[in-house]
Amino acid sequence: HSIGGFALGLARTSDRLDRIVTVGAQFAYWRDYDHSQRRAMYLKWHLFMPAVTRLFGYFPGARLGWLEDVPRGVVRDWSRMGPRFETSVCSALDPADLAARHGATRARLLAIGLTDDPFCTEAAGQRLLDYYSRADRTHLRIAPLDIAVPEIGHFAFFHARFEQTLWPLAAAWLLSGRLPKDAPGRIVFPTG
Repeated sequence: HSIGGFALGLARTSDRLDRIVTVGAQFAYWRDYDHSQRRAMYLKWHLFMPAVTRLFGYFPGARLGWLEDVPRGVVRDWSRMGPRFETSVCSALDPADLAARHGATRARLLAIGLTDDPFCTEAAGQRLLDYYSRADRTHLRIAPLDIAVPEIGHFAFFHARFEQTLWPLAAAWLLSGRLPKDAPGRIVFPTG
């Protein structure tokens, strides 16, 4: 989920995976945020969060009712994410090595993006998928109306209320490498 879809490609053993499902996976690059929320999200995640972290030495998310407590280094790196490996959290690592690690992944990869997820816009999801260049990639975009709900967002895919509608998509992919014929949403990649 989220940055975990990027982190998976950092593993030197990701080439051993057969099937992968990511949900809302992207770089957290602020220019990819949903246009209507970009300014507020930038202020919150890239200015306020680092400032509070500098003050306390960590981000006291639990006390603020906003995520969990987050270590200083994670906040620093996350708030500096750029559009490419060369300008991202991993800039201390060799960009060619990072690209090679992601490129070595050959799994059948399903990237699920939710149209009301302000972090994982279509462009953000595709930006990350491009690094998995040797994987058999499918980018599925699901709108809340596709499953008759008012919202899903970035964090809710794993809530029990989606056990009957969204979870079967991930299960089918992991078991067979295919989506059910009646899967909601639209496939934006591969195009054809």
